[in-house]
This record gives sequence, C-alpha cells and structure tokens, in this order.
Amino acid sequence: MMRYEKILRNILLGAVFVIPFIPLLVPSSLFFPYIVGKNLLFRVLVEVMFGIWAVLAIFDKKYRPRFSFIFTGILSLVGIMFFANLLGINSLKGFWSNYERMEGWITLLHLLGYFVVMTSVLDTRKLWNRFFNTSLAVSVWVGLYGISQIAGWTIAHQGTSRLDISFGNASYLAIYTIFHIFLALFLLVRHSFLGRSSLGKEGFIRHKKWNDWVVYTYIGVILLNIYILYHTATRGAILGFIGSILLISFLLAIFEKENKNLRKTGIGILVGTLLFVGGFIALKDASFIRNNSILNRFATISLEESTTKSRFMIWNMAWQGIKERPILGWGQESFNYIFNETYDPGMYDQEEWFDRTHNVFMDWLVVGGFLGLLAYLSLFGTLLYYLWRKKHDNGFSNFEKSIFTGLLAGYFVHNLFVFDNITSYILFFTILAFIHNQIDFNKEEKEKKDIFLDNLDEDTKLKTFVPVLIFLMIFSLYFFNVKGALANRNLLLALSPHPEIGLSENLRYFEKALSYNSYANQEIREQLLQFVVKTKDVGANQDTKNNLFELAKLEAEKEIERDPENARIEVLIGSFFSNFGKNDEALRHFERALTLSPNKQSIHFGMGYIYITQKEYQKAFDIFKEAYKLDSRYEKAKSLYAISSIYAGKNDVVMSLYGTDIIPDPNFLSAYRDTRQLSKMIQVAEAIVENTPNNPQSHISLSAAYFENGQKSKSIEEIRKAIELDPNFKAQGELFINRIQSGQKP
Repeated sequence: MMRYEKILRNILLGAVFVIPFIPLLVPSSLFFPYIVGKNLLFRVLVEVMFGIWAVLAIFDKKYRPRFSFIFTGILSLVGIMFFANLLGINSLKGFWSNYERMEGWITLLHLLGYFVVMTSVLDTRKLWNRFFNTSLAVSVWVGLYGISQIAGWTIAHQGTSRLDISFGNASYLAIYTIFHIFLALFLLVRHSFLGRSSLGKEGFIRHKKWNDWVVYTYIGVILLNIYILYHTATRGAILGFIGSILLISFLLAIFEKENKNLRKTGIGILVGTLLFVGGFIALKDASFIRNNSILNRFATISLEESTTKSRFMIWNMAWQGIKERPILGWGQESFNYIFNETYDPGMYDQEEWFDRTHNVFMDWLVVGGFLGLLAYLSLFGTLLYYLWRKKHDNGFSNFEKSIFTGLLAGYFVHNLFVFDNITSYILFFTILAFIHNQIDFNKEEKEKKDIFLDNLDEDTKLKTFVPVLIFLMIFSLYFFNVKGALANRNLLLALSPHPEIGLSENLRYFEKALSYNSYANQEIREQLLQFVVKTKDVGANQDTKNNLFELAKLEAEKEIERDPENARIEVLIGSFFSNFGKNDEALRHFERALTLSPNKQSIHFGMGYIYITQKEYQKAFDIFKEAYKLDSRYEKAKSLYAISSIYAGKNDVVMSLYGTDIIPDPNFLSAYRDTRQLSKMIQVAEAIVENTPNNPQSHISLSAAYFENGQKSKSIEEIRKAIELDPNFKAQGELFINRIQSGQKP
C-alpha cells in the first residue's frame, strides 16, 4: 500500500489547496447560492481528504494526529455539542441546520476532520507558507473584484455601499479580510527579518535583494485588504481591527527587548492609533464625516442607536433562555425558540424572526450552555497558551506572537457583534491547525506507537480497513451532500417560472424536492406555503392549483408534527389559510403561535385582520388593543388599534390617540366607509388630497368618497383631476365618468 503513498499524498495536498478558493464559489443553480455552494464544496473536500488521510494514517504513524490542548478543545466542543443537540429542542435542525446557515453539528464534525488533515499533511514550514500564500492570492482576487464593483466596472449584486462581493454579507467579507491582513503581515515579518543572523553579510544582501519584491507584494496585499475592509463598513470588524493594531503595538512595546527600533515603532503606532481614534471622536460631527456614508456609520454609534438598542434587547432575551437551560443549552439552530418565547415588543422595528443573537459567544451559550461556551473559549485560550508559554518552543518571534494575538483579538471583537460563517470557520480552524503544528512535541510522543495498528501486517490492514474506509467515504458523500444538493436544486426549480408547462411543473419539482426526505424539508415546506399564496391568482389549471394547495396543507401538518414549538411555522400556515379565506383554520394556527410567542405584535395583527373580515369587531378591537399596549411607540399598532375602534363603534379612542378623528390614511377612509360614517370618510379623503395633491390615486379615492355620499359632480371633477395628473388613466377615468353619469357604480 505504501508504494502508493506519494500518489495519495499528492491527491490529498491537491484537495487541501482547493480550500482557499471556496470563498469564490457562488453557484446560481442553488438556493441560497452564497451559503450552500461553499458549504457543500467544503464538506465534499473534507470527506475526500479525511478518507485518504485515514488510509495513510493506518499504514504510517507519521500521519496520525498528535494531541495538544488545542486538539482536546476541538474534540470537547464537538463532543459537548453532540449531546447538546441530542437533548435539544430540535435535534434534526441542531445536527443538520438549514440552507440559510448550513452549520449545525455536521459542520463542526467536518471542521474537526479538516483540522486533523491539516495538522497531518501540512507538516513543513514550506507547505504552510504555500498554503497561506495561496489564500492571500485568492484574497487579492477578491479585493480586485471589490474594486471593480466600487468603480462600476462589474455588477454589484448586493450594492456598493457595503461590499460583500462573493460572500453575500458584508460582515462575512470583513472578517475574511482581517484574517488575510494579519496572515500577510506575519509572512511579511518572516521574509523581512529571518536570515539576518544566519546568513553572512554578502549572503544577507543577496537575500534582501530577492526579498524586496516579496516584501512589497505583502505590503500591497495588506493595503488592498484594508481598503476592502473599509468598504464593508462593518463596524464590529473595523473596531476589532483597530483594537488589534493597538494590542500588537502594546505587546511590542512591552515584550520586544532585542530590537529597540521595532519597540520604538510599536510605541509610535500605539500612540498614533490612539491619537487617530481620539481625533475621530473629536471630529465626528464634522461635515466631511457626516457626509461620508461609511464614516458616518461609526460617528453615529451610541447606546441610543436603533441597532445598538436591538442588540441589547436580543442579548437580554437570549439570557432569559440561557437561564432555562444553563448546562447544555438548547442545541444548535435553536435561538429562534428563545426569541419567540421571550420576544421583547420593543423589537417592532427590527426583523421579525431572528435565529442568531448577533454575538458568537452568546450564541454558544444559547446552543451549548456554559459547557459549550467554555469549550469554544478554550480554543482561544489554548492558542494563546501555546503562543506565549516559553517552554513550548514554537519558533515564533515576539513580533510574530503579537501578530497572531492581535488576529485573535480582532476576531474576538468582531464576534461580539455578528456570527460566524463557513469562511471564518475555515480560517479560524486553519490558524488552530497551524499553531498546533508549531508545537515542539517531545521525543517520547513522536516515537509512541499505536499498539493495535502497528502490530498488524500490511496485508491485513489492506483487506480489512481500506474497503471499509472507501465504503464510508462514498456513503458520507451521498448522505451528507448529494441528498441535500438534489433537494436544493429541485427547490430552486420549483420556485422558478415554467411558462411553457405551467404550475404543474412547479408542483412536480416540489414533490421531487420533498421526496429526498432530507434536512431541507422545513425550508421546502415554508417555501411551498409562500409559493402557493403568491400563485393563487395566477391563471392556471384549477386542478393543479388545488393539488398545490393540498400538498402545501399536508406538508404544513407534517412540519407542525415534527416541530410543534416553532411559532414561525404556525404564523406561516395561519397566513396561508387566511389568504385562501379559511379563517377558522387560520385563527387556530395564529392562536397556537400566540401561545408560543405572546408578545409578538404581528401575530396579533394577523388575528385582528381575520376578525375584521368576519365582522367580529369587538374581538378585533380587543386583539389590536392588546398589541398596542405591548409597546405604544409602535405606529402600526397604534393605527390598527384606532381603526379597529372605528369598526367597534368606539370613535373616542381615535380622538384620544391622535387628538382628532380625521387621519389622512386610506385605511381610516375604508373604516369610515365600511361603517357608513360618510362625512368623516369625505374629510379623510380630502385630507389625503391635501397631503398628496399630485398623486392621482388620492383624487380617485376622494372621487369614490364623493360618489358614496351621492355627490356625483364632485366625484366626476376629481376623476378629471386624476386624468390631468396621469394621462395614462384617461381611458379608464372616462369609463368611470360615464358610469357615474349613467347612475352606475364605477
């Protein structure tokens, strides 16, 4: 078998060197292309790499993993999260995640495999340098593409105000650039300072000449990544980067004893950075800062800012959930249950459904409890331990130790405000593997034999282990990847238009996507519900539309049975039935959602709309009043409460809320019309025209109000004003006029 070692090792190295290219992948043929493609490629590569590595490790002990506190920390995290997910509130999602995140325990398991392979195969400084340089080359391509988007030379799919390039999220790109800034700085230091003592004077001069272009290249890479980082406008990452510079400068000032010039440079950068930060704070109200969209994001940071307040509310909600399950948490992908259960009504102007706390450490507390958080924090602690403990001769200079410490600090600060993704995970575990490989393992550990494997002959290993490993690799490729990828592809086709065939083709693809019975079924079912609502008025074969409806209903029931504590799915199903006029079924699901998330105003709204439709006005008034009382600052809740009071015959509520009962809002106009308060209806319509005199629709609404009140001439006059404002309305407007003149309702 070992005759093929070189071939297997080269294949393994080839797969390893594909890893840095993962951030570039955005396959448009997949649903959630920015996330799914990268994760699938990573998983496939790791499974192939791990299979080949396992074969090599069986036959040659040099490939077998060596234990360190870093490795132990990773194993602890994977082990703890296995039990956290097993005992969690949604084990399936905890292990598998979904298309939007593609995390879960499966990703942790693959990251463990990635770490093992990297520490075993990248066993020389030259290989690590090549790997880092490959990753830096990819970062250059990312940076150049970002510049082309800023310049308008290429299409910016997500906009140029905050770059995200091939990442789909500016914060993902930001942390990617931070890792590469410090990797480039690390290699720059190595190329600039190594060799001075070991080469002779003449040799060092030759070395320096060869090094000049390399040094300038690394400087260029650093500046390019800083430029892209700036254009991500990601505050947490940029603040983390500035903090990293301060920390590196401080460490140089404290620990650098041999190179006095370097120490002075560190002190200078430290002072300069502090002055820069102080100057920015002093000038934050200057026009050149306020008029710059990126700088203004930093100038407006305050405890009263909407984003800041929402973060504190989310963290408080998370803490309430953590207190319920403090040891092992709720399992991965479970924050949405806490978010719904402890929802703060003050979140009304934020996203309706959060699945992350926007704080990595709080996320680990939620999903893994204090055990999970400690295991995760141990990864940072063990890295610092091996960097700075003198008894571990890792070959790093103080400058190099400071660089990696600064990188960890920047990553740490960034993680206080956002969450991880596959690219940041890969980069973090790459650093873990690199530092692990620099440990000077003692001679006894290096020569330690695996009693079981080393006592088996090669033929036994070949016939016993290799077939099993090949089978497991093929099985994992299908089980972990193929099923999910096929379901993903069919989901995208199910959501795509098929004009030549029609909705029957969409139905076929939905059924096919569901037939794989994969972890994607929740996503497929949610998309199916929304698709059926969107296409209910599309001209198509009624039998096909009925079949789509029945499929959506059946799959919704399956999802509720599988995940009965999920308020989101109850709301989606409630909205689904409401759109089809099945109000009793809709109310049943909204009521269930309200028990799961009693403080979420949108659920109250959904129930209130149905009560209005059913003319149960007192119930509508009560539910909208309850929503308003949850947070009276919510303008929509206030408006709906006031409108429901009109239907319930409590007009005094409108006066108490607004100081007047004439509110220039089409919804108030409709309420007064439906309750036959025609004089107020006209006053509201006139107020709308006064506010928006150049809007043709405002005049059409006033025309309708006059018509309802029997004022035909005024009604016709408003139609003519609408025609003047919008000549395209002429034909329809004249038809309206003719019908009014003939006594018919337009």
